[in-house]
Amino acid sequence: MRRLGVVLLLVALLLDGFGPARPASARGSVVSRVLQLARGADRPLPTTLWYPSPLTGRHPLILFSHGLGGSPRQFAPLAAGWAEAGYVVAAPAYPRTNARVRVDRRDIVNQPADAAFVIEAVRALDGVSGDVLAGHLDVERVAAIGFSAGGTTTLGLFGPGHPSYLRAGISISGRRPPAGFGGAPAPLLFLHGDRDRVVPIRAGRQAYGMAPTPKQFVTIAGARHGEFLRPGDSRYPRVSGQILAFLAAKVPVG
Repeated sequence: MRRLGVVLLLVALLLDGFGPARPASARGSVVSRVLQLARGADRPLPTTLWYPSPLTGRHPLILFSHGLGGSPRQFAPLAAGWAEAGYVVAAPAYPRTNARVRVDRRDIVNQPADAAFVIEAVRALDGVSGDVLAGHLDVERVAAIGFSAGGTTTLGLFGPGHPSYLRAGISISGRRPPAGFGGAPAPLLFLHGDRDRVVPIRAGRQAYGMAPTPKQFVTIAGARHGEFLRPGDSRYPRVSGQILAFLAAKVPVG
Protein backbone atom coordinates (compact mmCIF):
# COMPACT_ATOMS: atom_id res chain seq x y z
CA MET A 1 0.00 0.00 0.00
CA ARG A 2 2.85 2.38 0.76
CA ARG A 3 4.33 1.71 -2.69
CA LEU A 4 0.95 2.45 -4.29
CA GLY A 5 0.78 5.73 -2.40
CA VAL A 6 4.22 6.74 -3.65
CA VAL A 7 3.25 5.88 -7.24
CA LEU A 8 0.06 7.93 -6.98
CA LEU A 9 2.02 10.85 -5.57
CA LEU A 10 4.56 10.69 -8.41
CA VAL A 11 1.77 10.58 -10.99
CA ALA A 12 0.11 13.53 -9.30
CA LEU A 13 3.32 15.55 -9.32
CA LEU A 14 3.84 14.82 -13.01
CA LEU A 15 0.30 15.95 -13.74
CA ASP A 16 0.93 19.12 -11.81
CA GLY A 17 4.12 19.79 -13.74
CA PHE A 18 6.42 20.36 -10.80
CA GLY A 19 9.56 22.27 -11.48
CA PRO A 20 9.98 26.03 -11.51
CA ALA A 21 6.64 27.12 -10.13
CA ARG A 22 4.19 28.85 -12.46
CA PRO A 23 1.63 30.35 -10.06
CA ALA A 24 -2.01 29.65 -10.79
CA SER A 25 -2.78 32.91 -9.05
CA ALA A 26 -1.14 35.39 -6.76
CA ARG A 27 -2.39 37.72 -4.05
CA GLY A 28 0.28 40.14 -2.94
CA SER A 29 3.05 38.05 -1.44
CA VAL A 30 0.99 34.84 -1.61
CA VAL A 31 1.10 32.30 -4.45
CA SER A 32 -1.36 29.46 -5.05
CA ARG A 33 -1.28 26.34 -7.20
CA VAL A 34 -3.17 23.05 -7.45
CA LEU A 35 -1.73 19.56 -7.00
CA GLN A 36 -3.69 16.78 -8.70
CA LEU A 37 -3.41 14.17 -5.95
CA ALA A 38 -5.37 10.92 -5.60
CA ARG A 39 -5.66 8.27 -2.89
CA GLY A 40 -6.66 5.54 -5.31
CA ALA A 41 -8.46 5.74 -8.65
CA ASP A 42 -11.83 6.53 -7.04
CA ARG A 43 -10.57 9.13 -4.54
CA PRO A 44 -9.23 12.15 -6.41
CA LEU A 45 -7.96 14.84 -4.07
CA PRO A 46 -7.13 18.00 -6.04
CA THR A 47 -5.34 20.11 -3.47
CA THR A 48 -4.90 23.87 -3.54
CA LEU A 49 -1.70 25.19 -2.02
CA TRP A 50 -1.09 28.71 -0.76
CA TYR A 51 2.39 29.82 0.32
CA PRO A 52 4.39 33.01 0.79
CA SER A 53 6.64 34.21 -2.00
CA PRO A 54 9.56 34.36 -2.04
CA LEU A 55 10.15 31.41 0.25
CA THR A 56 13.01 31.65 2.72
CA GLY A 57 13.74 29.33 5.61
CA ARG A 58 11.28 26.62 6.61
CA HIS A 59 7.51 26.97 7.01
CA PRO A 60 5.00 24.89 8.99
CA LEU A 61 2.19 23.21 7.07
CA ILE A 62 -1.54 23.73 7.60
CA LEU A 63 -4.02 21.15 6.27
CA PHE A 64 -7.46 22.76 5.78
CA SER A 65 -10.68 20.76 5.29
CA HIS A 66 -13.88 22.22 3.80
CA GLY A 67 -17.43 21.32 4.81
CA LEU A 68 -20.25 19.51 2.98
CA GLY A 69 -20.76 21.00 -0.47
CA GLY A 70 -17.77 23.27 0.06
CA SER A 71 -14.52 23.92 -1.72
CA PRO A 72 -11.04 25.23 -0.95
CA ARG A 73 -11.79 28.36 -3.01
CA GLN A 74 -14.50 29.43 -0.54
CA PHE A 75 -11.83 29.83 2.13
CA ALA A 76 -9.17 31.51 0.00
CA PRO A 77 -9.09 34.72 2.10
CA LEU A 78 -8.45 32.74 5.29
CA ALA A 79 -5.84 30.54 3.62
CA ALA A 80 -4.08 33.51 2.06
CA GLY A 81 -3.96 35.19 5.46
CA TRP A 82 -2.28 32.14 6.96
CA ALA A 83 0.20 32.07 4.08
CA GLU A 84 0.93 35.76 4.59
CA ALA A 85 1.74 34.88 8.20
CA GLY A 86 4.34 32.36 6.96
CA TYR A 87 2.48 29.05 6.69
CA VAL A 88 2.15 26.70 3.74
CA VAL A 89 -1.54 25.82 3.40
CA ALA A 90 -2.89 22.70 1.68
CA ALA A 91 -6.65 22.36 1.11
CA PRO A 92 -7.99 19.23 -0.63
CA ALA A 93 -11.38 19.00 -2.32
CA TYR A 94 -12.79 15.79 -0.85
CA PRO A 95 -14.11 13.35 -3.48
CA ARG A 96 -17.67 12.84 -2.22
CA THR A 97 -18.41 16.04 -0.33
CA ASN A 98 -17.10 18.90 -2.47
CA ALA A 99 -19.16 21.51 -4.32
CA ARG A 100 -18.97 19.75 -7.69
CA VAL A 101 -20.45 16.38 -6.71
CA ARG A 102 -23.63 15.02 -5.21
CA VAL A 103 -22.74 15.15 -1.53
CA ASP A 104 -22.62 11.88 0.37
CA ARG A 105 -22.30 12.71 4.05
CA ARG A 106 -21.63 9.02 4.80
CA ASP A 107 -18.19 9.50 3.27
CA ILE A 108 -17.01 11.81 6.05
CA VAL A 109 -15.74 8.72 7.86
CA ASN A 110 -13.19 8.25 5.06
CA GLN A 111 -11.94 11.82 5.00
CA PRO A 112 -9.42 11.68 7.87
CA ALA A 113 -7.47 9.11 5.83
CA ASP A 114 -7.70 11.42 2.80
CA ALA A 115 -6.40 14.31 4.89
CA ALA A 116 -3.52 12.22 6.22
CA PHE A 117 -2.62 11.20 2.66
CA VAL A 118 -2.55 14.83 1.50
CA ILE A 119 -0.34 15.81 4.44
CA GLU A 120 2.15 13.10 3.52
CA ALA A 121 2.07 14.07 -0.16
CA VAL A 122 2.77 17.73 0.59
CA ARG A 123 5.46 16.89 3.15
CA ALA A 124 7.16 14.82 0.43
CA LEU A 125 7.55 17.96 -1.71
CA ASP A 126 10.26 19.10 0.67
CA GLY A 127 12.52 16.51 -0.95
CA VAL A 128 11.43 16.94 -4.59
CA SER A 129 14.27 18.57 -6.48
CA GLY A 130 13.07 21.53 -8.52
CA ASP A 131 9.84 22.08 -6.63
CA VAL A 132 9.48 25.56 -5.19
CA LEU A 133 8.71 24.07 -1.75
CA ALA A 134 11.82 21.84 -1.70
CA GLY A 135 13.87 22.64 1.39
CA HIS A 136 11.29 25.10 2.69
CA LEU A 137 8.80 22.90 4.55
CA ASP A 138 9.04 22.36 8.29
CA VAL A 139 7.85 18.78 7.95
CA GLU A 140 7.87 18.17 11.70
CA ARG A 141 5.32 20.88 12.44
CA VAL A 142 1.86 20.43 10.95
CA ALA A 143 -1.49 21.90 12.04
CA ALA A 144 -4.95 20.81 10.86
CA ILE A 145 -7.98 23.10 10.58
CA GLY A 146 -11.48 22.36 9.33
CA PHE A 147 -14.97 23.82 9.07
CA SER A 148 -18.20 21.88 9.74
CA ALA A 149 -17.70 18.37 8.28
CA GLY A 150 -14.12 19.49 7.78
CA GLY A 151 -13.88 20.13 11.51
CA THR A 152 -15.02 16.57 12.10
CA THR A 153 -12.42 15.42 9.57
CA THR A 154 -9.76 17.46 11.36
CA LEU A 155 -10.53 15.91 14.73
CA GLY A 156 -10.40 12.48 13.08
CA LEU A 157 -6.69 13.04 12.42
CA PHE A 158 -6.01 13.01 16.16
CA GLY A 159 -6.84 9.35 16.71
CA PRO A 160 -4.68 6.57 18.17
CA GLY A 161 -1.22 6.48 16.66
CA HIS A 162 -1.38 9.87 14.97
CA PRO A 163 2.06 11.13 13.90
CA SER A 164 4.08 13.29 16.25
CA TYR A 165 4.45 16.02 13.63
CA LEU A 166 0.72 16.77 13.97
CA ARG A 167 1.11 19.55 16.53
CA ALA A 168 -2.29 21.27 16.79
CA GLY A 169 -5.86 21.20 15.50
CA ILE A 170 -8.78 23.61 15.11
CA SER A 171 -12.37 22.47 14.68
CA ILE A 172 -14.74 25.20 13.51
CA SER A 173 -18.43 24.32 13.87
CA GLY A 174 -17.63 20.60 13.78
CA ARG A 175 -18.84 17.41 15.42
CA ARG A 176 -17.03 14.59 17.23
CA PRO A 177 -14.71 12.51 15.04
CA PRO A 178 -15.75 9.16 13.50
CA ALA A 179 -13.36 7.35 15.86
CA GLY A 180 -12.06 8.30 19.28
CA PHE A 181 -9.08 10.45 20.14
CA GLY A 182 -5.72 8.90 20.92
CA GLY A 183 -1.98 9.18 20.68
CA ALA A 184 0.09 11.98 22.12
CA PRO A 185 -2.18 14.89 23.17
CA ALA A 186 -2.00 17.92 20.90
CA PRO A 187 -3.55 21.33 21.61
CA LEU A 188 -7.06 21.63 20.16
CA LEU A 189 -9.16 24.75 19.63
CA PHE A 190 -12.93 24.56 19.15
CA LEU A 191 -14.86 27.51 17.67
CA HIS A 192 -18.65 27.40 17.46
CA GLY A 193 -21.55 29.81 17.03
CA ASP A 194 -24.21 29.62 19.73
CA ARG A 195 -27.03 30.01 17.15
CA ASP A 196 -25.80 27.34 14.76
CA ARG A 197 -28.77 25.30 13.48
CA VAL A 198 -26.75 23.16 11.06
CA VAL A 199 -24.35 21.77 13.67
CA PRO A 200 -25.80 22.78 17.05
CA ILE A 201 -23.31 24.03 19.58
CA ARG A 202 -24.11 21.06 21.82
CA ALA A 203 -22.51 18.82 19.15
CA GLY A 204 -19.36 20.93 19.26
CA ARG A 205 -19.34 20.78 23.05
CA GLN A 206 -19.73 17.00 22.90
CA ALA A 207 -16.64 16.77 20.70
CA TYR A 208 -14.80 19.10 23.08
CA GLY A 209 -15.80 16.95 26.05
CA MET A 210 -14.34 13.85 24.38
CA ALA A 211 -11.02 15.51 23.50
CA PRO A 212 -7.96 15.21 25.73
CA THR A 213 -6.28 18.27 27.20
CA PRO A 214 -4.89 20.73 26.31
CA LYS A 215 -8.00 22.17 24.68
CA GLN A 216 -10.04 25.36 24.47
CA PHE A 217 -13.66 26.05 23.51
CA VAL A 218 -14.63 29.48 22.18
CA THR A 219 -18.30 30.39 21.80
CA ILE A 220 -19.04 32.96 19.10
CA ALA A 221 -22.02 34.87 20.42
CA GLY A 222 -24.94 35.32 18.05
CA ALA A 223 -23.23 33.38 15.24
CA ARG A 224 -24.85 30.78 13.05
CA HIS A 225 -23.03 28.32 10.76
CA GLY A 226 -19.77 29.86 9.62
CA GLU A 227 -20.78 33.30 8.35
CA PHE A 228 -18.06 34.64 10.67
CA LEU A 229 -15.47 33.09 8.33
CA ARG A 230 -16.41 35.53 5.54
CA PRO A 231 -14.30 38.72 5.40
CA GLY A 232 -17.44 40.89 5.13
CA ASP A 233 -18.79 39.70 8.47
CA SER A 234 -18.15 42.01 11.43
CA ARG A 235 -16.82 39.08 13.49
CA TYR A 236 -14.31 37.97 10.85
CA PRO A 237 -11.34 40.06 12.11
CA ARG A 238 -11.75 38.76 15.66
CA VAL A 239 -12.25 35.11 14.68
CA SER A 240 -9.44 35.07 12.12
CA GLY A 241 -7.23 36.77 14.69
CA GLN A 242 -8.04 34.11 17.30
CA ILE A 243 -7.10 31.38 14.82
CA LEU A 244 -3.80 33.04 13.93
CA ALA A 245 -2.98 33.67 17.60
CA PHE A 246 -3.56 29.99 18.39
CA LEU A 247 -1.36 28.92 15.46
CA ALA A 248 1.38 31.36 16.45
CA ALA A 249 1.38 29.98 19.99
CA LYS A 250 1.19 26.26 19.16
CA VAL A 251 2.86 25.97 15.75
CA PRO A 252 4.95 29.13 15.40
CA VAL A 253 6.65 30.14 12.17
CA GLY A 254 10.44 30.18 12.26
